[in-house]
Amino acid sequence: MSSLSSANANASPATVHATPAWLNQLAKKKTTLLQHIFGMEPIHVSDVKDSLTKKVKPRCQGEDIVAAWEQCYSLDPLMQSIVIDTAAGPSTPHVDHYDAFSRRPDGSDGVVNPVMPYQQLRALVGDGGKWKWPELWKQLDCLPRRGPCWRHPDDPSNLGTLPNPHPHVVPLRCLVVGGGPVGLRLAIELVLGGHRATVFEKRRGIRSEDGTSYASVGFTNRVNRPHINNFCRNDLDRLNGRNFMTSKMCYPIFTASHTSSIGVDELQMMLLKTALLLGVQFELGVGFVDATVEITNHETNNQRPVWKVQYTADSQAQETYHKTATGGTQQFDALFGCDGTASRVRKTQVEWLGQTNVRKYKKMLGVVANLRKVSKKNLRDQGFYGGLEPEDQRSDNKHFYKASYHNYLILQPTLKEMEDHGIPWKSVFSYHKNMTALTDEDQEKDALKAILKRYVQKKAQELRIPLDTTLENDGLVDAPNDVMAFDFSEFYNCEKSAAFYAPPLEWDAERDGEWEIQCPLVVICGDAVADPNWLLGVGLQRGWNTAFDAAFYADNIYNNKTFNGQPPSLDHPLADPIEWTEHLENMMTLMTTCMKSSLAGKLTTEMGHGTYDERGPVNIQISRVLKPRKIDWVPSFDPPLEPWYRYAAFASAVRRDYVGERLKKNLHPATVRHLALFEHDRAFVERANSKKRVTRPTLSMLTWPKRFECSEFWCGMSMKLLQIGGKTAPGARPLGRKEDTPKSATEEAPEVPLPEKKVEVVDTQSPKDTEERLAINLVEIKSLAKQKSFSLRQKIVESVMAGPRPGMNQTRRNSVENLIYPQEEPLLSTAAVPAARRPSFHPLPLSSGIQKSSRTSDTVMVGGGGSHGVEDTIMSRLHLKTVQYKKDSLTLQLACAKAEAKKVWAEKVAMDAKLAYAETEVTMLSNLLNEYIDAESRLQSINEHN
Repeated sequence: MSSLSSANANASPATVHATPAWLNQLAKKKTTLLQHIFGMEPIHVSDVKDSLTKKVKPRCQGEDIVAAWEQCYSLDPLMQSIVIDTAAGPSTPHVDHYDAFSRRPDGSDGVVNPVMPYQQLRALVGDGGKWKWPELWKQLDCLPRRGPCWRHPDDPSNLGTLPNPHPHVVPLRCLVVGGGPVGLRLAIELVLGGHRATVFEKRRGIRSEDGTSYASVGFTNRVNRPHINNFCRNDLDRLNGRNFMTSKMCYPIFTASHTSSIGVDELQMMLLKTALLLGVQFELGVGFVDATVEITNHETNNQRPVWKVQYTADSQAQETYHKTATGGTQQFDALFGCDGTASRVRKTQVEWLGQTNVRKYKKMLGVVANLRKVSKKNLRDQGFYGGLEPEDQRSDNKHFYKASYHNYLILQPTLKEMEDHGIPWKSVFSYHKNMTALTDEDQEKDALKAILKRYVQKKAQELRIPLDTTLENDGLVDAPNDVMAFDFSEFYNCEKSAAFYAPPLEWDAERDGEWEIQCPLVVICGDAVADPNWLLGVGLQRGWNTAFDAAFYADNIYNNKTFNGQPPSLDHPLADPIEWTEHLENMMTLMTTCMKSSLAGKLTTEMGHGTYDERGPVNIQISRVLKPRKIDWVPSFDPPLEPWYRYAAFASAVRRDYVGERLKKNLHPATVRHLALFEHDRAFVERANSKKRVTRPTLSMLTWPKRFECSEFWCGMSMKLLQIGGKTAPGARPLGRKEDTPKSATEEAPEVPLPEKKVEVVDTQSPKDTEERLAINLVEIKSLAKQKSFSLRQKIVESVMAGPRPGMNQTRRNSVENLIYPQEEPLLSTAAVPAARRPSFHPLPLSSGIQKSSRTSDTVMVGGGGSHGVEDTIMSRLHLKTVQYKKDSLTLQLACAKAEAKKVWAEKVAMDAKLAYAETEVTMLSNLLNEYIDAESRLQSINEHN
């Protein structure tokens, strides 16, 4: 990260302003790039067409997202220079929360107020003319933050009232090795805690222009579909899973309850978009080699250890990230290995993590095939009713999962089937053993694949799995993901999954002596800890839990104030900081417990089911709050970061704080958050409904102000643009004044009265800007006029139904009364008025409770208005009935109030009786205790006398 920006330096006398036209052109360019990034999804067949354009969709991989993001933000200094307005003051670009904690290279002082890339981009592009983007931005705002990443209490992204769940987080420089699903999920969680997260991903895919052949495989080329748990599905939903996928790809994951799988490539590309928007530094083409412990801060003698990481970088990474080809080193405070079954981190850190235990299992081979979609006509011909595909199927020797553009099949052949079909006991196309030569024309490999294809075709026919062999590549997707074989005969797991042993931050070697053992935080996650065992379908469950565990360790390794290795307890609250050696032992014990619980799958009932228990504290407490408002709402289960609420090992300790009276007084953290989200979403919907009648302009007519006016319901949260590239945004004040200094997220600067200064108003609007600002939208004007007309019509109807006010003064009338009841004129008989000038009159239907009167008394004299004729009109009778009904209603309300008063009085008498009983019991027990004390003293004196 670069040094602290000079955004808050004194503004130059000649302030440069950005024009709306220039901002709109820049916003259009970035909107196009963001739309391209959001729409990217993995496709492994060549005939998929866009539903709107009907053109063949291009094949996209993770490398395409990274390249587009570099063009949109990470390599664009103009975007990174954006300053936005927050509740804590103007943001400080080019810095993060680690810069606020560490010593800055330039020695500058002041409060750091970093924001995330999506907030900077949002301040420029607004809603981009897209109806889905406001929801996308809101989802990112509502992600649970903690530590230094917790926003100012007045910031809308703080949901208004929630306290910081982990206020003692020390920001770390974190290296995540591996850009798989677990690595990306961990990086997202680290950034939300205020840490600086960098991802090293070595695998860069190089493919032909048509996308059908590869020179090297990319990191998102895996198309296997692991089983997805409900808690994982909910977590992806809050991470914008629905917004970052098309409806076709989204359906099998989020909306089809019978579907229980997700493609690894789909998962990676979705998480990658979220990670980049939140500020994760993703370095593609950089590989981890080794890491050694190094002691820093020799000047202060605090002996804080860091990891000195050695890496390699390909030519493109050298140019983009300014890396060294070989032998390059970089320092990090924490190291996380999410690099799969052949984990390099695990192999190089045996000293801290121990040896890998490998055990033999029964001989077992898995054949994996990715099948092309079959047309409805062909499905009917194959006997599938209505031309519909079968639902997902899981059994001992077969797993069938539907995907959006292809289907996924795992077969486990028996020994006899392998002998009958000539299937060798050999892995075919292992991602780790044969990463290069994806288009190898070797005859032996082709022969092995041909054998596997014949076996898949026969089993698909036997098991009634839809397969059309007349399609390209015998009905399978393009190589290299068409058919594969994996040997499951061997399993492994590590002795330890995490280690940390270091002195406290305030340690001084001269004062306290040398710290003997030095180990910065190192954690391995996901498949690096233990074999994923595809057939059991526990890969994502283990991966997600180990990622949450790793982020929790990073938050608490230097926190001995609120962390003691046990769940928070009302019976044993922490009053003083834990002694440091005891804190380290608590951390190591927790690491062991979490690893065992994750590997064994010993989750809480709520975590296992992915829903809150109906009789659990969260549902009960939320029901008690919302039931009096006649609202029936059950929140979706969001997996928590804290291990106390995920693992069964801590369930009994947590349950003790939510029984009996404690359930009423002690709100569960999930209850507090869900209630805040509920109120936040209700306000969001109300603001959205207020904008339904506003017609959104087309993209060609979308000006920069309109990017925010049409979505005003979310721009209240959006932190407005103040400065970009040193230019002040339209309507924003120049930065550099004292009041522009960012405030701390926990305490606000006191208000100090400043001496009045003469402010010179400079007109910076050009004629072109004025013309653009004064542009008239005829559609909006018509819509507003229609609303005004409807409102006036409603007022007239209400005034007619209510009748004239008794004793209405002729000179104190509103416009509607003057229209309906003009000033009195001499009454004229009907015969005296010409027929052409007689007003048309349609009598109102009478209610059944009013006796029909004579024709003369039913006539409503519109031209009259004297009080002598009002009492005989229909309107007065209706008005009288309304008064009577109101009187009856008030009578009933009075009776209810009296009954309620009697009830309260009875409760008061009961409470007085309870109080008298309690006081009597206190007196009795006190007397009895005094008698025992007296008896004890007498017995002691007798014993002493004897």
